[in-house]
Amino acid sequence: MKPKHRILIVDDDETALELLKDLLTGDGYIVESALTVQEANELLKQSSFRVLIADLKMPDQSGMELLKHVVRHYPETQVIMLTAHGTIESAVEALKKGAFDYLTKPVRMDELRIAIEKAIAYELMTTRYTFLKEELYKQEQFLYETRNPRLLEIYRTIETLRNINSTVLLLGESGTGKEIIARYIHSTSLRASGSFVPINCGAIPENLIESELFGYEKGAFTDAKQRTKGKLEIADGGTLFLDEIDELPLKAQVALLRFLQDREVIPLGSYRKVPVDVRIVAATNQDLKAKVDAGTFREDLFYRINVIPIHLPPLRERKEDILSLAEWFLKRFQKEYNRPAKEFTEDAKKALLSYHWPGNIRELRNCIDRASILETGEKIDTGSLLIPGNSIRGSFDFTNIGVKPLQEVERAYIHWVLDRFNGNRTRTAKHLGISVRGLRYKLNNEEN
Repeated sequence: MKPKHRILIVDDDETALELLKDLLTGDGYIVESALTVQEANELLKQSSFRVLIADLKMPDQSGMELLKHVVRHYPETQVIMLTAHGTIESAVEALKKGAFDYLTKPVRMDELRIAIEKAIAYELMTTRYTFLKEELYKQEQFLYETRNPRLLEIYRTIETLRNINSTVLLLGESGTGKEIIARYIHSTSLRASGSFVPINCGAIPENLIESELFGYEKGAFTDAKQRTKGKLEIADGGTLFLDEIDELPLKAQVALLRFLQDREVIPLGSYRKVPVDVRIVAATNQDLKAKVDAGTFREDLFYRINVIPIHLPPLRERKEDILSLAEWFLKRFQKEYNRPAKEFTEDAKKALLSYHWPGNIRELRNCIDRASILETGEKIDTGSLLIPGNSIRGSFDFTNIGVKPLQEVERAYIHWVLDRFNGNRTRTAKHLGISVRGLRYKLNNEEN
């Protein structure tokens, strides 16, 4: 899906202004216009624009002053300067002050169209840059292959959503791969060229969740040093994944409901309405209807997000997939740690198949991650899997583990304890004798 981008044209020549507006509107853009810099500033306060096209010579203030104002206060807006008296010096000055391009009048529409397309592409690339490394890494985690009938039916359902922008609600136990399925929904849709932006509603402090979602203006609060886009605006043209949506505070639920109705974002500290074209995929491991009955989740929001519910089966009901998933993870971690290729022993395979996996795919992943670090033999055996119930070599045997860097052993042990408590970080931190913040720091360091 190609989102409609907003353009602001500023020129004191009303005839030229209307002509440009008509032509660009015909190209599919949403175009607004201003005859003065003051009018332009008022429009900038009210709405967000991808591109601003401004004449250098204006009656009230110069276009160069407008350029400086936009670069300082609306850095996401790319500026294309126009002038009938172009000189090399003025072009260089405009580019130095932050203009994206500089064209002379009379403007050739083919040149202007190319400049606009490049400006939009540059802005989108800049906005999404912080997510690119994570996106490239996460692409490798797509686990499409399955022999499970329920999951195959889910894939068929997802195929029917390709041309539909309805909100999807993913339901299932913790660790069943809800984010993987959300990424699959995104990658098979018409929004695949846009950003997939995940946000864990339970991992963000209540007082910060709205600024994370909707962004904020400079000075909106003490630490707001510059205007920052929220996750909704960053995901414009793509998909926003709201994990653990049941953890969303009631105040933020109201704001999200308003967005789903109006499809506009108002950053904190601003009156500007920013149109956003984004698909919402939400996920929870809780019974949202029970939370509605308990008064902790809004009923109107529940019906808004529960348009297309998809229930993911737990790993214990996907026995036919366990070994193929384990082998997939093993190959990945061997590559990541630059370890020689290994296989599972028959005992290890039996242990993998007989365990009930309360932590689902996440627990299996951590189990194989740990085994690929700890195993020193030619094959992965039960001792390095550390699966509960396998008493033979089922505890830490330092003779078997051998000499390893402390960081590797610590990482393996942390994930082992985390699995024992089904991913509950509070209980894990308590039993490890560290703070939740300390545990989060250690887990985050693994990803960096």
